[in-house]
Amino acid sequence: MNRFQSYSALVVDDDIESLECMSEYLNLEFSTVYRAVGAKEALGIILQKKPDIIFTDIQMPKNDGFSLVEKLFVNGIKTPVIIISAYDDKDKLLKAIKLGIMDYLVKPLDSKKLKDAMKLCYEKLKLSEKEILLEGNFLWNLEKSLLIKNKKALKLTQSEVKLLQILIKNIDIPIKDVDLFYYLWDYEQKEYSSKKLRNIIYKLRKKLNCDGLIENIYGGRYMINSPR
Repeated sequence: MNRFQSYSALVVDDDIESLECMSEYLNLEFSTVYRAVGAKEALGIILQKKPDIIFTDIQMPKNDGFSLVEKLFVNGIKTPVIIISAYDDKDKLLKAIKLGIMDYLVKPLDSKKLKDAMKLCYEKLKLSEKEILLEGNFLWNLEKSLLIKNKKALKLTQSEVKLLQILIKNIDIPIKDVDLFYYLWDYEQKEYSSKKLRNIIYKLRKKLNCDGLIENIYGGRYMINSPR
């Protein structure tokens, strides 16, 4: 089974022949392949169509491939990017690494290196479907309800796990303290106590050493933000 059959790709190149050639190849792998002649057109497609992987040439007029990636970063878009260049430039390779680009390939493309780069992108896409990056470089495993830091699962109480589950399920949405309380303790039919809830949040923050993970919102609400 083709691993990319449910994913889309975007090819960015100002050279029409290279653009068509690359698109033709990727059409055999991806469900949808978008094409853009230059960085400006590419950014519009990215914002509208949200492709899963981006393949971009580096040498383009006005805005090069690095400029495009920097704009994605500013807009908080973390789509995996593979840079393609006709030149083996070490300085640009180092810049690519700093920008978090998945791979830097030199033309003419080697099919094995291209496949390896695509595999890296696939692994990142699959990881993002199972884990959510949180403030403080914590990862939340959706399948196992585990909070991970530095590749180690942290030991949490049952109440702490339930608290994180509901906050992460509603990420970026403030939840009233009373709703959180009864989500955690409804089975015990306890009388509402804001102090009891605050105590759990305080202990969790202290355990994680990260005050910014769970945010207090005016009006007795709490929220977990998407990472900035």
